[in-house]
Amino acid sequence: MEKRDYAARAFDNRLRRQKQVRRNFIILAVFIVIVTAILFMSFSTQANDFEHQPSYKYYKSIEVSKGDTLWSIANDNIDSEHYKSTYDYISEVKKMNSLTSDNIVSGSYITIPYYSSEFVSSSEN
Repeated sequence: MEKRDYAARAFDNRLRRQKQVRRNFIILAVFIVIVTAILFMSFSTQANDFEHQPSYKYYKSIEVSKGDTLWSIANDNIDSEHYKSTYDYISEVKKMNSLTSDNIVSGSYITIPYYSSEFVSSSEN
């Protein structure tokens, strides 16, 4: 009878250890997945930071050539990252130059905005 109790306890202990090993393995696997996900998100965020360069808004004066329109000037100079539409860019140009219509005269000068990733400090002027 004592042998049978010993065998039953040994079997129960073996089952208990197997369950504990399985539980520890699952906990380890979940931990590895979480750490991997955190590292992946960290590296992808850093990669996006390297891809995104700051851009600076500048202004320049241009001479209106024969045949130029606000739309053609906008299409040549617009930065689609900073303006929702060509209309928004033209509206800004009109406000900056106090224009009340879309008409511009050849030979006149207008100020237009543009963006550049190069920083120019005021001491360089």
